[in-house]
Amino acid sequence: MVKIKALSIIIGLIFAMFLAPTALAQEQNVGVCVTGCDLFITDVDIKVGSKSDKNLNNGDSISDEAAPGDTIEFSVKVYNNFTDAQDVEIEDITIKVTIEGIDDDDDLEEETKEFDLKADKDKKVTLTFELPLEVDEDTFDVLIEVEGDSDNGSQEVKMNLDLEVQKEDDEVRFLRNTLSPSEVQCSRIVQFSTGVINTGSNEQDDTMLEISSPNLGVSFKETFDLSDDAFDDDSKFSKAFTFTVANNVPTGVYPVMSKVTFDDGKESETETADLAVRACEAAATETKEESKEEAKKEETKEEVIVVQPPQVTQPTVPTGAGTAQIVTQPTLMPVVEQKSLFESTGFLTALVAGEILLVLVAILIVVAVVRKRS
Repeated sequence: MVKIKALSIIIGLIFAMFLAPTALAQEQNVGVCVTGCDLFITDVDIKVGSKSDKNLNNGDSISDEAAPGDTIEFSVKVYNNFTDAQDVEIEDITIKVTIEGIDDDDDLEEETKEFDLKADKDKKVTLTFELPLEVDEDTFDVLIEVEGDSDNGSQEVKMNLDLEVQKEDDEVRFLRNTLSPSEVQCSRIVQFSTGVINTGSNEQDDTMLEISSPNLGVSFKETFDLSDDAFDDDSKFSKAFTFTVANNVPTGVYPVMSKVTFDDGKESETETADLAVRACEAAATETKEESKEEAKKEETKEEVIVVQPPQVTQPTVPTGAGTAQIVTQPTLMPVVEQKSLFESTGFLTALVAGEILLVLVAILIVVAVVRKRS
């Protein structure tokens, strides 16, 4: 009987140690509960650049150091710890990640859209940051906050991590390299804008910037100093260069290279921008029109015909001793003089006769009137 009781106790202890926790605890919260305590952070993985750090807990330091301009991904899994039997849904959940004071004392923040989680369900989301090139070498606090609402009240859980930013001793990067326009035709004036920034921890004296394209006849050079203060204007240099592509440069794509040399000439970085040179369509059209016009002129040019007067054959008279040669001249037709109508004899005669007739008619009218009155 005693043995049976002892066996029952042992079985109970085994159940309490192994089976009961399994039945009660579904997921482990690696975050810190603020309110509600049924919304968990169950897994956090972080990728810095190309390196990953997995299964982080609250208060951990991210093992991989970040550099200026790095991309950082935060993968956060959250879980609704209500059981299926309780059947409580957590609604309007948001996950926000904040890197504090990293952007010249300003925060960088990313937040998800709202979503819901049913009981005993989880969801994993990823938030992505791109660190600025202007950043101090320091350790920054990262805060992960998860909030939601349920019928049992608001739910909130958070997590704190450390992110370290490290810089190379000597590093200069390009901020931009742009051609405007990137393609030329008739107008061949080009502006090349470039800029560099000191992203290293050391000052850079006598930094040299060279812009070149031998085929385009481009060659510029500038020398300057760069400060090691990321937020100082002197840590950056920018300038716009203007050049003209000659008309005799053939069509094609021409690289324009930018090269910055630093660290007393030991280090350099290069970038290339391509300029497309195209044929000037307006000039080609004008040349075609001129060719057509010349061809048209050639086609419509009048032929000059030279008319030779007919040769007059003179009769040949036999000649002999004591006989003279007779040459017959061509006979000219008499020219008839033409007179005007008013100068002709017939017109003058008709005019005189008409006047006489008018006088006679007037006399007859006068005689008739006098007789009538008598």
